[in-house]
Amino acid sequence: MGGANSGEQSPEPLLIRGGRVIDPGSGFDQVADVLLAQGRVAAISRDLPTNDGAEFDAHGALVVPGLIDMHTHAYWGGTLLGVNADKLGPRSGVTTWVDCGSAGAATFEGFLYHVIRPSRVRILPLINLSYIGLTAAGNLSMDVGELHDWRFADLRELARMRDTHGGEIAGVKLRASNNACGENGPMLLPLAREAADMLGVPLMVHVGAAPPTIDEVLPFLAEGDILTHIYNPALGGGVLDARGKLRTSVRDALARGVRMDVGHGGSSFSFRIAELAMDQGLLPDAISTDLHAHNVDGPVFDLLAVMAKFGALGMDLVEVLRLVTASPATVMRHPELGRLGVGGEADLAVFRLEAGGDELVDSEGQIRQAPWRLRNELTVCRGQVLHSFEDGRSEGRHY
Repeated sequence: MGGANSGEQSPEPLLIRGGRVIDPGSGFDQVADVLLAQGRVAAISRDLPTNDGAEFDAHGALVVPGLIDMHTHAYWGGTLLGVNADKLGPRSGVTTWVDCGSAGAATFEGFLYHVIRPSRVRILPLINLSYIGLTAAGNLSMDVGELHDWRFADLRELARMRDTHGGEIAGVKLRASNNACGENGPMLLPLAREAADMLGVPLMVHVGAAPPTIDEVLPFLAEGDILTHIYNPALGGGVLDARGKLRTSVRDALARGVRMDVGHGGSSFSFRIAELAMDQGLLPDAISTDLHAHNVDGPVFDLLAVMAKFGALGMDLVEVLRLVTASPATVMRHPELGRLGVGGEADLAVFRLEAGGDELVDSEGQIRQAPWRLRNELTVCRGQVLHSFEDGRSEGRHY
């Protein structure tokens, strides 16, 4: 069998039998069978006839579109923060990883040729405003951000990347916090805006410890752009003012269509802030991890753990699923992803929903009890089985 991107597909179909099929993008939610063939979803219906291909027993399980993690760092081997998406994605049902600025113009081609294209999971890269990307980030003994020298924001090099690889760049990323850009925020924000407009892609801006403050950042974000780390507790970089009220600048950004991303990270998610902000109408457009080498062993772990945190905050399971499928697909301008429908690409995950769950810890050390746990049983990406708990299933098979 060829690799995930070889285009080789087995004529043998795969019938996923009897699961609760949930497609949040269309509202479909029924017990049904799903037939995969030639890398596509061939049929979704009750009691599909048995065929000569393989079957997977999904009775009592959830069958959903492949999950999308809209904030990750997947340049494994190229940056100190990078994690191996092919190792972590299949066992958590995440078939699409959005890498948020791990590579800049100097390192983007290495990321593209050595990680993205060979990957079995799908990786959509945002390019960093900084020429060097996150090559130094993650070195805990080095306190130098990628834009402490503003000259690394080289628009000429980003134009070169647009001309050579523009169709594969999903957005521009700026870490607008003191640790990343020092005092250069006022100079870098207009450059980030210009870069995103030049490439014709969304701008994602990370907020954290000021400067710059979130009030200084938000005027540079337009409809369709993305603010990430929306529930972080950082002083000056948070969505709430000193009285615990949602900032006027945040309300204005919501009104003009700026998209809101969780981006949990090691220090960017607070149950306390999330509860206050959600009560005042700041709901996410994407639940995401900001998964990297320093938080994969906690407090983030994986996307399933972050999803459970929103269950602990009272969010309905189907809404949680929408925020890791159809909604981030729309934000990333890939409406063909995050959906499970006849004719679409064979991209899905099967989970067992178990009552009760683990204690969940946020970035401030606060604990909530998970109301449920999702256990992955099958992951299919682009027609290839990447992970399966069922006895006898051959990972790497194409359907």
